[in-house]
Amino acid sequence: AQEWVKRTLAEQLLEAARHKFERERQPGVVLHAKKFFKDITDGRYRKVTAPLGQQTITVTDEGGRSKEPTQLSRGTREQLFLSLRFGLVRELGERTESLPVVVDEVLVNFDPERALRAASAFVELSQTNQVLVFTCHPATVEHFQEAASRSGAAPPQVIEIG
Repeated sequence: AQEWVKRTLAEQLLEAARHKFERERQPGVVLHAKKFFKDITDGRYRKVTAPLGQQTITVTDEGGRSKEPTQLSRGTREQLFLSLRFGLVRELGERTESLPVVVDEVLVNFDPERALRAASAFVELSQTNQVLVFTCHPATVEHFQEAASRSGAAPPQVIEIG
């Protein structure tokens, strides 16, 4: 019985230490992604975590429930992956020269509200990186124009190719 108590206590202490480490020592990419993902989902998802010793990402919703990407809708999963890319761009920009960001039809699978929030994230990213967005959808152009207007940023330059 004493041996069982020792092992159980040790297991609980190790688990508590692992959770504390995961909370406090996430990679920079994940920390940046967390902020972008929270903004793009309008606070519906509050945390992005890379669990220690696992090859996955988990997100935590406003109710405290953790989910893996496969448990998210397609649109939310795409927003998560976009946020992770933003996190990588930001993290690399802190260590090296800022890279340009080039995307094509990036908002095509987002509903109008999420598309506007994603465009706002691009506008924020454009403060540190050159951002080029290719689209044939006038609504996408409008999302970027509105996002820039709301943030007080310079309006995006639109080049129409005929």
